[in-house]
Amino acid sequence: MGAFTRRFPSVVDNVVTECFVYSPEDIDKKKKVRCLKLNRSLWDTGASSSLISKVAVDALGLTPIGKSEISGVNSGSEFKKTYLVHVGLPTGDVVTNVLATEFDGEDYDFIVGMDVIQNGDFAVTNMNDTTTFSFMIPSMNEIDFETF
Repeated sequence: MGAFTRRFPSVVDNVVTECFVYSPEDIDKKKKVRCLKLNRSLWDTGASSSLISKVAVDALGLTPIGKSEISGVNSGSEFKKTYLVHVGLPTGDVVTNVLATEFDGEDYDFIVGMDVIQNGDFAVTNMNDTTTFSFMIPSMNEIDFETF
């Protein structure tokens, strides 16, 4: 159980943090688990599932377990390889057994989709020309801006 807050020095149009991606071995056992720190992880509430860059896949030496159809707002759909990973969040929590689909983008290493975000509470505020992003896992309270 953890929480984190990231403050950006200006209003931003995307939320990018670090996260860790672990190979799919059982992290509770003493097996050698490969881990990669990814500094360019985009939190995307418009993505129903998480995505992992080809560069990160190669660095971790992941083996595909299937294929999934992905589509973007301005692109058609295509089938891409999927990988089972564990995702370490800046809260210190690890979301296990995340099915991440490979993508070719160069701007981000990982896209944190709703399959991970739905495990907690996600809030973005913009005040005094700065963006503040907070995430807590698991969900502990309802956030209701009408009560402020």
